[in-house]
Amino acid sequence: MRAERITGGGVLALGLLVFFALIPAGVDSPANVSHLSLAPDFWPRIIAAVLALMGLFMLLHPGRGQTGGDSQPVESPAARPSTARRLLRLGVVLAALFGFYVLIPRAGMVAPGIAFIFALMWFAGERRWRLMAAVAAATPLLLYFFFTQVAGIPIPLGVFEALRG
Repeated sequence: MRAERITGGGVLALGLLVFFALIPAGVDSPANVSHLSLAPDFWPRIIAAVLALMGLFMLLHPGRGQTGGDSQPVESPAARPSTARRLLRLGVVLAALFGFYVLIPRAGMVAPGIAFIFALMWFAGERRWRLMAAVAAATPLLLYFFFTQVAGIPIPLGVFEALRG
């Protein structure tokens, strides 16, 4: 539990550092933004605040959620994947993110986003194909319509640019 409190304190400190120092120093935000949610620093501040709150929760409630209803560990240390396996999985996800980044100029954000989310859900162990297809298709499409219709921010469509109309 002591290690969890130390981790929680570190996560809290990181969230506060990002919120109060790094974002103001690194993100230029004009004073005349019509909607707060359209400001360049809005989402980074939301993410930093959630990070700080998670650190605070870890600090105040160490060990929460790590045992089952009968106070038995959910996962034994022997059942945890090895460090090499964890690094391999991290490498696969980072490679997929890089591939997504490379595809954006060519294929836009929507089509690769659908494939990326579907692949990540499969990689994480989900096997309900209908759920995977629904989430993978709905998420990029809803984000596309929000940014183009509500926020008025064009999203790259790559080779599908002719569909924009």
